[in-house]
Amino acid sequence: MIQDAVVIVPAYNEADSLDATLSELSQYAARIVLVDDGSEDDTLLRARSHGVIGLRLATNQGYGAAIQIGVRWAIGHLQEPYIMTFDADGQHDPVFLDPMLVPLRQESADYVIGSRFLEGSLSSMSALRRLGSRILSRTTSVVIGQRVTDPTSGMLAFTRNLARIILSPYFPHDYPDADFLIMLSRMGFRLSELPVRIRPSPPGKLSMHAGLIRPLYYTAKMSLSMINLATRWDLKRIRKELESVT
Repeated sequence: MIQDAVVIVPAYNEADSLDATLSELSQYAARIVLVDDGSEDDTLLRARSHGVIGLRLATNQGYGAAIQIGVRWAIGHLQEPYIMTFDADGQHDPVFLDPMLVPLRQESADYVIGSRFLEGSLSSMSALRRLGSRILSRTTSVVIGQRVTDPTSGMLAFTRNLARIILSPYFPHDYPDADFLIMLSRMGFRLSELPVRIRPSPPGKLSMHAGLIRPLYYTAKMSLSMINLATRWDLKRIRKELESVT
């Protein structure tokens, strides 16, 4: 049972998946905070029925915003030295949570990514999404000078010190993916990846990138953000400023 980390679970209309997800997750993590991102179903009630801490956004504000709210609550109310993120739809396997904390506990990393591709590829992912992920991975790897195989993973672990960056205005509210990794690396944080297993998406479950408009927006936004962050030279100074704020 993990005692030294808070697990943040962002959720949007996940009532059908929560019973199984939280029942399993609670066997591995002692402290769970679910953030209901303005769901239209009874996601929050289902979460609280499992005894986890439940927070709610009045409107749907995006994945990054839900993560930020959960981290803010954890930093302000709890004392665990590490924070993790975990998807609500049942695709993540909590058996990998504790191994992801090892680099943090050994102080060899500040931010750990649970990679779905480190030991192979995701057969359940569409060819188009797999191609997009590969392009993001290679681009990110070149920019930061370190191999990254899964910049869009939602299974993450990081220190309380790094959480200051997540709570800052520099954290993306919608899709904190490859651009955020570039920002962290250029700020001087140490990134690490460990392999995790992903389960098939639940039947009828739509990706946050489903449709036509959202993928186009994501591609344009991510490209511009990555270029901007890759060419900035003030990020280490910004990190020092954020860390100096008590």
